Amino acid sequence: MTESGVNLRGLRRHNRAMLLGHILRSGGLSRVELAERSGLTQQAVSKIVTELLETELLDVERQPSTRVGKPRTQLRIRPSARCALGAQLDRDEFRVLRTDLIGGVEAVVEGPLPVGFTPEQAVTALTDAARKLLADVDPARVLGLGVGAVGPLDHLEGRVRDATNMPGWHDVPLRDLLAERTGLPVTLDKNTNSAAFAHAWPQESVPSAAVVLVGTGIGVGLLVDGRVYRGPRTNAGEFGHTTIAYEGPRCACGRRGCVEVLHNSAATTEEAARLLGIGLADLVQVLDLERIVLFGRAVRAAPEVYRDTVAGELRELLPVPHWQRIDVELSTLSEDAVALGGAFEVLAGFYETPK
Repeated sequence: MTESGVNLRGLRRHNRAMLLGHILRSGGLSRVELAERSGLTQQAVSKIVTELLETELLDVERQPSTRVGKPRTQLRIRPSARCALGAQLDRDEFRVLRTDLIGGVEAVVEGPLPVGFTPEQAVTALTDAARKLLADVDPARVLGLGVGAVGPLDHLEGRVRDATNMPGWHDVPLRDLLAERTGLPVTLDKNTNSAAFAHAWPQESVPSAAVVLVGTGIGVGLLVDGRVYRGPRTNAGEFGHTTIAYEGPRCACGRRGCVEVLHNSAATTEEAARLLGIGLADLVQVLDLERIVLFGRAVRAAPEVYRDTVAGELRELLPVPHWQRIDVELSTLSEDAVALGGAFEVLAGFYETPK
């Protein structure tokens, strides 16, 4: 194929992705509205929409007519056209879910993992769950599996480097092991990054935020300028190992007085939440964050205590004018946040390069 042919095909793919993205984010648009939002001509929009209808990616919904003339039609993503799997791999349990093409959860499989579980045991558990979720699904409908796992890990190479508090998890090629076992395209991300992605997709613009996981460990997923910030080695967000007491107890990471070890050894839930707030105050100042989103099993056990205590600590430590207000929220995604983020990363790849 000539260079111009490749460029033309790339332009068509870009335009299809752009139109699908507009429809997804709006929930439904007419051809006229698509042309207005995309800047494409109505002729170009009509041609692309015809292709998308032929491949059954879109549904057409006729709107009630309010005046004389042909009623306007709304184009919507057909949720059943494709599906994605998302998984959370924690230190003692796993969760795998299946979503439709617009991110709606269709089914969930979850279960415990034994103490000191091996990479092989984890791969087996996730593979078995994926097979259950896909048992009655047309393989042509399946886009892939996205996994959010305990870090540190390499998002680009798909390797778990040295997972904290998980002996035996050194330089594990988890992405490739799962791809080989499941036969699916697999993406691997840190659990907190997956959760952050879940709180941003499919919006184009979101506030700068820290999505804070308080579970078997403590970490944050960072949304900076509307995008997940992973860092050059894809391990940004190891917030739980921020030192706030130099003479404090020894942490599993080898340092003393980390947020995580102090939080986990606190005598009361209120004290644990206060220590979390102290650490988050520094993070807010360093990154100029607008929003803190709290989730994880510890937060689920006492949601109002965590939200109100962290918010109070931030107000006390960071007395800022109204235009620098920091919103502290409980996640609306709850226990699904990490697994949903894994699935959403797969879906985002589809919308970027539609099939």
